[in-house]
Parts: sequence; structure tokens; C-alpha cells
Amino acid sequence: MNSSVVMRLICLVTCVLASIVAIAADVPIPVPEVPSLQTLHGLVPPDPSGFEAGRKVDLSDYVLNRSAAILLGKALFWDMEVGSDGATACASCHYHAGVDHRITNQLNPGQAHTNANVASIFNKPFVAADIPGDVASYTTLSGGKGGPNYTLKKTDFPTHVLSNPLERNSPIIYSTDDVVGSQGVFDANFVKPNQARFDKCTQQPDGIFQVGGINVRRSTGRNAPSVINAAFNVRNFWDGRANNVFNGFSPFGNRDPDAGIYVTSDRSGVAQKVRLALNDASAASQAVGPPGSAVEMSCGGRTFADIGRRMLDTLMLKQQRISSTDSVLAPVSGARRPTYRELIKNAFQPRLWNATQNVSVGGAPYTQMEANFPLFFGLAIQLYEATLVSDQAPLDAYLQGDQSALNAQQVEGMNLFLGKGKCVNCHGGAELTNAASRLLMHPRERIERMVMADNLTTLYDNGFYNTGVRPTAEDLALGGADAWGNPWSFTRQYNKVLQGGNIPDPLDVDVCTFEAPLSAAQPCDATLKPNVGFRDAVDGAFKTPTLRNIALTGPYFHNGSRATLRQVMEFYNRGGDRRGEDSNNTSGFEHPAVNQHNSSNLDPDMTALNLTPDEIDALVKFMEVGLTDPRVAWERAPFDHPSLAIPQGHVGDENAVTQRPASPKVTTRQAADALINLKPYGAEGRRPEEGPLLPFYNDL
Repeated sequence: MNSSVVMRLICLVTCVLASIVAIAADVPIPVPEVPSLQTLHGLVPPDPSGFEAGRKVDLSDYVLNRSAAILLGKALFWDMEVGSDGATACASCHYHAGVDHRITNQLNPGQAHTNANVASIFNKPFVAADIPGDVASYTTLSGGKGGPNYTLKKTDFPTHVLSNPLERNSPIIYSTDDVVGSQGVFDANFVKPNQARFDKCTQQPDGIFQVGGINVRRSTGRNAPSVINAAFNVRNFWDGRANNVFNGFSPFGNRDPDAGIYVTSDRSGVAQKVRLALNDASAASQAVGPPGSAVEMSCGGRTFADIGRRMLDTLMLKQQRISSTDSVLAPVSGARRPTYRELIKNAFQPRLWNATQNVSVGGAPYTQMEANFPLFFGLAIQLYEATLVSDQAPLDAYLQGDQSALNAQQVEGMNLFLGKGKCVNCHGGAELTNAASRLLMHPRERIERMVMADNLTTLYDNGFYNTGVRPTAEDLALGGADAWGNPWSFTRQYNKVLQGGNIPDPLDVDVCTFEAPLSAAQPCDATLKPNVGFRDAVDGAFKTPTLRNIALTGPYFHNGSRATLRQVMEFYNRGGDRRGEDSNNTSGFEHPAVNQHNSSNLDPDMTALNLTPDEIDALVKFMEVGLTDPRVAWERAPFDHPSLAIPQGHVGDENAVTQRPASPKVTTRQAADALINLKPYGAEGRRPEEGPLLPFYNDL
């Protein structure tokens, strides 16, 4: 390849981190003036580091053996025993290219709605009267009953249909606020740990997730994002509540006043509770959320110390098979499985588990190892997820100089991605999301100031956007607050700083990085500050998901409302689904508690794209083919896994279910599970005759 060809390629797709692409040419790479793409190849998520009781620490202060910690993390991620019912693993919602592909009993009635009158009504139409006593008398798009234990169909998507697909304000043919989430556990309250297989829980009738008075598994209010490449994200979960700072105890970083870990520092055998703040650890913060969730994995009221008490002397993956060629678990795939107590001792520093006296957690006595179980769980899973980097997609090969990696149609799609389609404006960087490591490297850019779609200037969190998927009132997302009253958003915390208040998240704002400057003067005056009470655009803003492996990670958007990438592109081509004019539409929200009275929160790039059918085809092909790592599709190392029995709804349908046989552990009427049995795969992945993983639409 001659140097002129190289330069043309680089000018088209050069990366912000120029050193990664520089190997393709021996000429200087110009700084791009427009957003561009970069390969993920060679990038690794940063290791956590920070402070313990004011002392500077790094990962080696906690992890004794990295390989042992990764093994522990993979085992914990895939182990069904972590769930209170002995049947629900973290992987139950992330088993297919990092996401959930189940199609039965996945619907949630939109419980994140700001109006409780409609938050429990299935199939609620977009324009239905918002009145108390409204009944669930509506259907799915296909005419089905919907609701608990309903099996989704191809003809149920998209969940918002217009008479004119190119005009977002045209008459609505069908719309619902239901969310395609992920089913978890039955409604129950925790009683005590230390059972042989299940936690002891008090079951209770479920007023929402039931069929004919028989309880079914509850479903989450948002669709499960991919765990692949998630270790690069500055924050995790759709609303960013999985903090960049891991406190060793909960997802909430410095916000949680009760958080702490227990360490020994001498030979007394006594462990002391200390505060921990590890930066760049949002994957660890995310990992410790679901196991204690009364919807996702747990009986209500179960603490992580309770999980530790039951799990420590449990044989790892005792219900599940492991391939003898598993890329991580092969050494423990034989007849004798180690316990989690043994794995923790192999992986973590003794000062975290060698105390001889109990500690108090919530007023109850636990061993130091039980009390520190969330620390072990979070860090081990973060280290495992840090190996789940999909950096071998055709796009990566193309960006490294292999022009045959993408065909002409896919290259056209890439150019549209960078230009007319505006995709790269939110899906930038090697991870194809603005919410990822670019903000780790440039923390002063975590807040942006921009002219929005209504031509008014506002501040918002970089990587979190309101794209008008649903009316903001249905889910505030980043506009919400934690249990202690702190806003999730950096932007609203910044406003509190300007008012002289204290905030929990570390925040360093450089106003000279704002796209819409505070002053037209040059050079920029870094001492300028926005006015107190400035307008923000965080209500209804969601974390931008990665587009890597996007062909395999449907259904799409936070509410799972699209089954195909073509449906997604139709949404963007008309400028989203918000109703009304750009200056006053359903992305707006009256939020008097934080002095925000916005008639629009819409991202400025959400305008009609005027893409032709051929251009949509090219964009879809680029995303389907160019962004899929074949190792993910074929479940090859590091994306191999043990076996897993996954509850997918219940025996029966949405009209009637088979009741689970009575037992001492089940004191209410529960539906019998229908199961998907996932085979174990080793490093070599799926056999050719099995074929690769398929898109969500193929499962319907």
C-alpha cells in the first residue's frame, strides 16, 4: 500500500488516539476536525486504583493473584447459586453476546413511570387517558394479551407505529409504554441464610406479575445492556447509577454512608471497617447491584453478607457443567470443584479475610470473609469482564489497514455512520459509545454545554442523551436521584457546587471544553462559571450503549422497543418518536424539585436524517457485519462459558400457567419454570454445524 492510499484512509477514519492507527503508516496523523472511528484492538480497561482510609492504593493491595481472581469472577458471574432461588445467575440476563434474548415473560408495565396511576398497567397506549382506575384492557401490536408470561412475536415490534414512518407527528397506529426487560425472581422476603441450596424466604402474592393468581417471575423495568466491553464505561446501568468509584459494598460509590470494607492490620485477629474509593471501577459497582435486587436475583432484604454466608462453602458451579477446554475454568472442570472460600483465598490478599473474630454488619455478626463478599464479588467480576473485549470485528481490521475487511456497501455505511447518519456523534471512540473510556482519559469533559434541538443552550452529561424514544415522564433515567437525595447526573451535581454545596462524585469541570462556550472571547477564560440554576437536559437521558456486536444484542433501546436494526434506523431517520414541535415535545419534563421546567430535552442531533432506503441498507449492513466480533458470535474464548439453565417464562401461556408443586420452600402459588438449557462451550466455541449466535429477531 503506498503512502497516499494510507493517508486517504487515515483522513477518513483516523482515531482520536492516533498511536493505535499509526502502525498503519509512517507519516504524521493530522488531528481530526470531525468525529472519527478508532480500533479497539490493543486497548484494555484500566485497573482500579484510589484510596483506602485516606491511603493511596492500587489493585495489588486487594488482588493477590489476577488469574485466580478472573477465574473467581467468571465462576460467580455464571453460577446459578448466587440467586436466592438457586436458579438465577448474573449470566441469566447476559448469556447471549452479553445480553438477554429471552422472549417469554419479559414484559414490564413501565414501572419507572413518574405517575403511579399508570406504572402497573400493561399495554398502556401512548395517548390513553391518564386516570386512576384505568384497567389493563389493551393488547400488544399483534393483538395478543401481553403482560405476564406472554411470548413476544415478530409482529409485536416496533412498539410504536406511525401511519407515516417518516413523520414522527403522523397519526399513531399503535403504541405502548411496556418495556421488554429481563425476568428475575418471584416476589418474596428474605428470612435467613445458610440453607443447603436455597435461601429461606417468605413468599407473598404478587399483584402485578401473576397469571390467574399464580405468581410468575418479575421482570425489570429496563432492557439489559451488554456486559461485553462494559468495563470501559465511566458509569454503568442505563441511568449511570453504577458509580465509577467502587466502595467495596454497593453500587453507589461515595454516596453510600454505610459503605466500607473490613481489613486486618496486625496479628490481633480483629478487622476494622474502613472507607474504600477505587476509581475506574464502574463494572465492579454494577456487579454488586443485581444479586441484592428483589426483582433480579434476590429475596427482598437479603444482604451481600448473607449471600457470602451461603456461598462461601458452596462448591463453585456445582449444578453446572464446565468444558475441559474452557479458557478460564478448565483447571477446575474436573470432578472436584473448589469452594468459593478456597477461590477467594487464592485470589485476594489475606488481610481481607484472615480475621479470627466476627465483625458487625447491620448490627448482626458475620465473619470478615462474609462481610467482604461484595468486595470480592465486585472486583473479581470486573477483572473477568475486563477480559470480555471484542476487538476483532471487521471494522478493527479495516482501521488497521485491511481494506478487504469491509465490502463497498459496508464502507458506504461506515461513511454514512460518520456523516449523514450522525451516528458517531454519540457512538464515538473505540467502544462506539461516548460514555466510555474517552471520559476516563478526559474527566474534565464529563459535562457538555450545547445548543439543543429547541435552539436553547443547556448543560448535560456527556454520553447520556435524550433521543425521544419515549416521553420523559415514563422514565427520568439520569434525571433521577439516589436514596440519599443526590442526583445521578454530574450536571446537577455541578449546579450544586456552584451554589456552594458538597457533592459525592469527584467532578472537575473545564468550561473551555464546552462546545457552546460561555463567552465568545479568545482565548477562553477558564475562570468563568455558568449561572446558578442553569438549564440542564438530563431528564430522560440514557447512557449511550456500545454498538459493537449490535447485530446480536437486540432488542434495542432502554425499553427493548425495536427488534431489528432496520427498525432502529427508521426511528432515527424520522428524528425519533417524540411528539410535538422541537421546542415543545414529549422529551420535555416539568421537574420543579430541581428547578427544571423544560419543554424539550431532545438531543440536537435528533432531526430527520433523510436517508434513502439504500442508505439505510448500507448503514444496517455496516453495523451487522462490520461491528460483529466473530469470537462473540461463535462463543469462542474469551466469550466461552459453562452450562446454564435459564428460566424463560413458565409452563403455560399468558392466560394460564402450571403451578409449581407445593414444598416447604414455596408457601404461595408459583408457576413452574420453563427452561432454556445452555450448553457449555470451551475456548474453541460452537461447532460449525451449530452455527453462530443469531439476532434477537430470529428468536421470535
